[in-house]
Amino acid sequence: MENTITREQLSAKIVEQLMLHKEKLSQYWQTSQPVRHFYLDKVLPNEWAMECFTALPDPAILLERNSIKEKKRVGIKLENYNTLVGDILFAFQDKRVMDIVSEITGCKNLHSDESLYGSGVSIMIEDDFLMPHLDNSHDGDGEEYRVLNALYYISPDWKTEDGGNLELWDTSMNNRKEITAKFNRLIMMETNTTSIHSVNKVRKENGVRACISNYYFSQQPTGGKSYIHKTTFFARPEDGVVKKIILSAEAIAKKIFSGFITNKVKKTKHRRDKS
Repeated sequence: MENTITREQLSAKIVEQLMLHKEKLSQYWQTSQPVRHFYLDKVLPNEWAMECFTALPDPAILLERNSIKEKKRVGIKLENYNTLVGDILFAFQDKRVMDIVSEITGCKNLHSDESLYGSGVSIMIEDDFLMPHLDNSHDGDGEEYRVLNALYYISPDWKTEDGGNLELWDTSMNNRKEITAKFNRLIMMETNTTSIHSVNKVRKENGVRACISNYYFSQQPTGGKSYIHKTTFFARPEDGVVKKIILSAEAIAKKIFSGFITNKVKKTKHRRDKS
């Protein structure tokens, strides 16, 4: 079936909605906790968002990640998917979108990532999850800071009790804010040395929790102070002792060696070749 919407139409509508709510989103961003963020509903006309959802690839053909840290399926092989998948992904990389996001958040000189390093399509089904973690500090070339994470959710009729929701944590790991992965909702969150976040377990039977994910990068780190770290996972307060020991030991090791390593990616299945 031929798609009825174009990348240009998608990006224009995203800009329109961000502009319409710009002042309110900026005010919310400045006072949001425990990780700076904003969220916006009805980003696209509902019928457009539904068309994007329908265009998603079968989860069975995606790259599965399954460990004590995460259980999900990710995809960046756009040439194998409906063209609308690439259109909605790259609509969020439109310069007009990034410019208005920059105005809302105060993050300067934003750049997108056409290689989709660590981003792309993310699909979760029942019992899938993502443990609390800090994102890799840089892009795949180790040159620019990863400063923002744009998460666009397109699962119809998704409710808080279905799980699969974004959790934002304070550094004590005792307090969290849960934001529902609501249909047609965009969440923009800051990524830095304290932006711990997770996805709680999907509880919806036969449900598909779908997210279109993009990162924005800048040569200027949020907060102005340079830093470098690899993706680092943490245990939840309710987790068992063994998991806490394993993740704590790994986190300590990464912190110790972070000053001696480069964040340039040599090889990964979760990055496209740059055109």
